[in-house]
Amino acid sequence: MLINKSKFLYVGAILVLTALLAAKASAEPSAGAPAAVDSAGLCSAVTGALAGTAAAAATDGDQAAELKPTNPVHKSCADGKVRMVVGITPMDADGNPASHRHFGHTIMDKIPLTVVLDLDATVMVDFSSLVQQGVIGFAGSDFTLYKPEPGEPPAVSISGPTIRGERRIYVINLIAQTAVFKQSVVFNLDLRYATAMLPDGKAPKWLAMTTPDFPVSKMTVVDNGTELMEGDLSQRAERLPWAANSALVLGAILMLLHAGVKLVKWLSRIRPRRQIAPNRLAWMIFDANYKDGSNSGFRVKHLVACSHALRSYLASLPQYPQIDALTISEIGTHFPEADTKELATIIRVITVFENEIFSSGSAGDEATVTLEEAELEQLFTDIESLVPRTWDSRE
Repeated sequence: MLINKSKFLYVGAILVLTALLAAKASAEPSAGAPAAVDSAGLCSAVTGALAGTAAAAATDGDQAAELKPTNPVHKSCADGKVRMVVGITPMDADGNPASHRHFGHTIMDKIPLTVVLDLDATVMVDFSSLVQQGVIGFAGSDFTLYKPEPGEPPAVSISGPTIRGERRIYVINLIAQTAVFKQSVVFNLDLRYATAMLPDGKAPKWLAMTTPDFPVSKMTVVDNGTELMEGDLSQRAERLPWAANSALVLGAILMLLHAGVKLVKWLSRIRPRRQIAPNRLAWMIFDANYKDGSNSGFRVKHLVACSHALRSYLASLPQYPQIDALTISEIGTHFPEADTKELATIIRVITVFENEIFSSGSAGDEATVTLEEAELEQLFTDIESLVPRTWDSRE
């Protein structure tokens, strides 16, 4: 009985000792594990050369759940030595050319953002990664800095520090863009800060600083898909718009119209119609005699032909019946209802013709007319006012 009780106590002691050793081992950090960091002093989860440490670690930019838009957002770290505020830039004197809202943005919309850093006097901050290199996130970002056009405000402007007691305040204005297909895209800005120097005392001990998550919501008029859909890429015949086809047809008509009119005129002269209009027949005689008289001198025969052609044309008109057989005095009294001005022109032209014809006497048709050049020009001008030209007559 004693032996059994001794064995029982021995086994119980062994179990208690093993439990104590396991608890101690679990409480102590492993040899290769980094030292624990107080959550109050943590300003960023980014590590690596840019964060001031030797190890590199990747971060996941995707959010587990959509954040509710808030404007602005706040964060405090490094035991209160670093305080950060992120929000949409209010309307200011610079007049940023973007809508000042944190919702309803479209792809590559210009988004003005303001980051306010409220730092303790012992905190140093490095802006070179943002100002000189244009880096928003050390491990990558869904946002890029806008490239301003001439005359537009810069994409990054930093003012400060403003001294308020033991605190220094910096204001960073950004104009960012994003092409990410998400309903809400989270903006974070990474910078380096230091609260102490390295052991050698020559350089600051830089650490990473990440601003709080600032959600920028996208416009909901589209399906907010995460993939670009390809359209119909099948081969299609090239088609011109109706306006282009109409312009081509109109241009072709205008190019061929002048040449076509000239061709019809030429064909009408070398192949006269079976029934020639009286005014066209008259102008055929006028033009032929005027051309011959201009080349070899005007003779009575030219005026005889023109006088006969004029009387024949006037006789074809309903208001001047049988005018080709009337004398000059009869013409003046035979048509009381005719146009007075036109009738006076007819009498003047026929009088000129007959005076030259009867004054030639025995010389006949080959006699040279006594009219001056100005009188001949006036004569043919009066004829042109009495006999309208046809569109295909020679000019």
